[in-house]
Amino acid sequence: MATLQKIRNRGPLLLIVIGLALLAFILGDLSRLTQPSMATVGSIYGKKIDAQEYQEEVEKYAEIVRFSMGLQNLSETEYAAVKDEVWNNMVRKSLIEKQAEALGLRVTEAELQSVIESGSSPLLASTPFGNELTGAFDVDYLRSFLSSYVEMDRSTMPAEYLTYYDNLYNFWLYIEDNIEFDLLASKYMALIENSIISNPVSQKNAYETRVKRADVQLATLPYSTVEDSEITVTKADIKKLYDERKEMLYQIAESRDLLYIDYEILPSQADRDALLAEVSELTEQLKNTTEDYAAFVRIAASSELYSEVAKTVNALPSDVVARLDSVKVGEVFGPYYNAADDSYNAFKVLSEVESYDSIYYSQIQVAAESEEETARISDSILNAVKAGADFAEIALKYGQTGEPQWLASADYEAATYSGDNAAYLNRLNSMKKGEVYNLSVTGGNIIIKVFDLKNKVNKYNTVIVKRENQFSAETSDEAYNKLSQFVAVNNNIDSLKANAEAAGFRLLSSPNTASASYYIAGVENSHEALRWAFEADEDEVSTLYEAGNDNNHLLVVAVDAIHKKGYRPIEDVQSALTIEAARDKKAEILMKKFASVSSMSEAMAIEGVNTDTIIHVNFTTPAYIALTYANESNIGASVMNLQREELSAPIKGEGGVYVAQKVSPDTYSIEYDVESESSRLESMDITSIANGVMQQLYMDAEVEDVRYQLF
Repeated sequence: MATLQKIRNRGPLLLIVIGLALLAFILGDLSRLTQPSMATVGSIYGKKIDAQEYQEEVEKYAEIVRFSMGLQNLSETEYAAVKDEVWNNMVRKSLIEKQAEALGLRVTEAELQSVIESGSSPLLASTPFGNELTGAFDVDYLRSFLSSYVEMDRSTMPAEYLTYYDNLYNFWLYIEDNIEFDLLASKYMALIENSIISNPVSQKNAYETRVKRADVQLATLPYSTVEDSEITVTKADIKKLYDERKEMLYQIAESRDLLYIDYEILPSQADRDALLAEVSELTEQLKNTTEDYAAFVRIAASSELYSEVAKTVNALPSDVVARLDSVKVGEVFGPYYNAADDSYNAFKVLSEVESYDSIYYSQIQVAAESEEETARISDSILNAVKAGADFAEIALKYGQTGEPQWLASADYEAATYSGDNAAYLNRLNSMKKGEVYNLSVTGGNIIIKVFDLKNKVNKYNTVIVKRENQFSAETSDEAYNKLSQFVAVNNNIDSLKANAEAAGFRLLSSPNTASASYYIAGVENSHEALRWAFEADEDEVSTLYEAGNDNNHLLVVAVDAIHKKGYRPIEDVQSALTIEAARDKKAEILMKKFASVSSMSEAMAIEGVNTDTIIHVNFTTPAYIALTYANESNIGASVMNLQREELSAPIKGEGGVYVAQKVSPDTYSIEYDVESESSRLESMDITSIANGVMQQLYMDAEVEDVRYQLF
């Protein structure tokens, strides 16, 4: 039990006092799945992934994230990231485990324990089982926790503690499971890595292409010097390019080109006037309010809740901080408008105190069978400490460590406190160095001793009314009617394209949208619209969808094109290929102009040529050419092995055709080192090949992701 107490003491405050207990694992809403065992979210190697199994994993991982980050809830964006991470992990595990099984690879319990005992896994750094002095993972601390967790008497533990310890235990199981999989993946990747070796020729070549550089004089003929009327792009030209690029045009999942109207509903002037009037009335009420400020701000629907604990300016809204000097204690400031969050505000300063930003303190909890016994023990401890007894030694007698810990304002002031929680923090903030205090709280007493204090700061107890402007039901209805009437008349994609702008709506595009996007063009809570988009046919137009935070966006979506899994058809890429083919035709014309030149002076004499000197050109770094607005990787490659003053052959680039001449000797920014170059080269090859292997495994697994249908 001492270890559990030790973990408890490591938090910034008592778990029981300020309620740091986290949520238990709660499965999310699966009401969609009328037959969970039959609903699937995809497949890997042909094996269907059960929707309920996936959702359970999502909730488990979401709880891990909340626990490790100290959060009560995740935003929609954070939760979407959790869902993606769980899916990606499921895919990755399936790919690796299938290969490992075929090769006979496995991770033994001894190997797993060896990694844990050595603390060599990076995952261990994210656990709370760290050495108090070094912060490094401490396996003995972990063992003590696991032993204490198994042996603890759950019937005598407060519910808050049980929740915290259960979550900590589940967090450890998650870490342990991931360490085991990382070991398996490392074994598989080691087989690939050990098959890769470098040689002296490739090492020297890699070194030179990376560091050898020279200044280059460049003669440039931009593609813009050739008129479009001078070239003709044929279907054969496009087909030739398509065949050359075909492998680059394979997509692993279906995507869709969407058109959409995103109509944001904003507060009307009438809405703003009404809110200002309401905040003005609340300001007058605040002047006369002298108690129960927490209830006042709740009734006022303020986004800033009241806390009975004074805060530093770091925890107050910036608009309030900017006006603090204009307000005396007991006065009310407001109403005023804050453009940063589009809000009307008022605040009252209840007190201003000088306190310390950081407190080094320790505590002993006392909870006996009766209040009288609790009081007797607490008084006894208080008197003993005041008489000079060692605080830590007394704490050990009561199964606690009594270890001092630093508490900074930033550790607690983001939250709101009342009752015992506020009393605890306010007492700490008012104590002097060396002072000992016996604090009575619900369910027991806490003996507190302050050892040190740092950084005097001003803290403010404020009551804040902050009301952000919001649209009314009338404004929302007006926007809804306006857009719905437009869609009713323009219910096909051609009509939508033709008439949106004239009706005052912006028709936007979201090309190559994937079903895993969760949103339409980043608009939160637009998943229903995305689901419709992947169930609709080409050229269909949706009805209106309410989306965004507080339903402040109206969406209309149209499916402009559907790109199936596999090779993109030539029609899908014809426009891009036509541009590339036209550039190739222009390059042929311009390269002929440079074909017969034998010196830079001859190149410069050609009509339309511009010259410039580019410094530090090398093989691996594209040269930016200001005249053509292009990053040209071919220039470095073309001049790599030229001698000084030697003229290159014509170079076909992204923005034009060039000839180049070195005007400075080759220089090397670092010296050649065989060992480091070999290591660098192998590392690059390993990364490239490993990524290629994983991509091929993904292709072979025929992964199907249809999570959008349910989640």
